[in-house]
Amino acid sequence: MAELTAVHGNPLIGLYARVSDDFAVVGIRDGKFESLIREELDVDVVRTTVCGSELAGAMVALNSKGIVVCGHVMKKELEMLEKSFEVLVLETEITCMGNVIAINDHGALVHPDLGDDVISKISEFFDLDVHRATIGGIKTVGMSAVVTNKGALVNPNTSEWELKKVEEVLGVEPVRGTVNFGSEMVGTGVVANSKGYIAGRDTTGFELGVIEEALGFL
Repeated sequence: MAELTAVHGNPLIGLYARVSDDFAVVGIRDGKFESLIREELDVDVVRTTVCGSELAGAMVALNSKGIVVCGHVMKKELEMLEKSFEVLVLETEITCMGNVIAINDHGALVHPDLGDDVISKISEFFDLDVHRATIGGIKTVGMSAVVTNKGALVNPNTSEWELKKVEEVLGVEPVRGTVNFGSEMVGTGVVANSKGYIAGRDTTGFELGVIEEALGFL
């Protein structure tokens, strides 16, 4: 049975956590949320703000190789992350790495405005092909999609060309869908890895069926 939840009443749970198949970064103190992630996704939880923000899901991108944050990360936060991850710190005007990078262990799609030097550093650090892209015409690809090593749920407005790009770069077959009763920014409402997923409290039964298909749980 699908697990639905909210963080302090907010169904936009993807803003507060980002997960890989091994670890989760949670930016807000919420014991129930942490326990649910630990149990449903079978990961160790690292709780820390990132760049002073509780919105860790928006601030970091990660896969099994490591995690990327912007240069505004605080020393204490960096030390906490380095206990569990190889960490890439990027000096860039774009600070919300979770918003602008959609990544799994096969590849990465990034915001079209990221510079060549930043893309090269991401590619070298993760040892992956990295490509600029939009998803559903939206540049913040990390919030316009939910990507795991098994599948991808993408914005319902994603074009055929964008679907092909997701499949070619990330190595999974994407499915269009929504969360939280029609929200197109699916990354804000789902936290997922290859082992499970958690959806925002307002997600409908129909949406859950699409999510399960997209992420390979049917």
